[in-house]
Order: sequence, then structure tokens, then C-alpha cells
Amino acid sequence: MSQTSKLNKLLLDGFPWPPELKPMTSYARLHDDHDGTFQGRLAVTITPDGDAWVWTDQQAGSSLRFRTKFGGGGRSPRVNNAFRILGLAIALDNKDRPDPE
Repeated sequence: MSQTSKLNKLLLDGFPWPPELKPMTSYARLHDDHDGTFQGRLAVTITPDGDAWVWTDQQAGSSLRFRTKFGGGGRSPRVNNAFRILGLAIALDNKDRPDPE
């Protein structure tokens, strides 16, 4: 197993509660392609029991984009990285515990 794979497993399987993260506080971020409208926010709230609530202010069927910082004009490199981690987490959970059909 590569060092990166070991780090990803450690991050996904045992990430401690960050002390900077306050329960019942909404953390929101404007996406990169708002074209001056300043609409299109992604938000997450973590409840005291650890449940994560995620939402956007977009209409159903529309998407938000958080670009890479390398040539893509991304203003939120940590959010972009978090989505990569989320993608890996979904892939691993799908492998271990597939969704019911």
C-alpha cells in the first residue's frame, strides 16, 4: 500500500473532530462560477452527534464548481481537496457497502 493510500485510509477511517469546527454552525462557501451573481453556495452543518447536513442554494439540477488552483482560477483549494476526499470516501463505501438497488 502506498504512503498516499495509507494516509487516505487514516484520514477517512479515523479523522478526529477538528477543534476549530463548532457544532450547529453552518459553514458556507460561494462557488467559483457565480459570474457576479454571488449565488451558488455550498453549506455544511455538523450536529453535536456528528451527523453532517449538506445543502446548496441552487435550483435542483444545477451544479456548483470549485475549480483547481492550478490554471483553473480556483478560490477554494481546500474545498476542492475536500471534494476529492469525499469522492474517494464514496468510492470506498460503495465498494464495501453498495447502495441497495
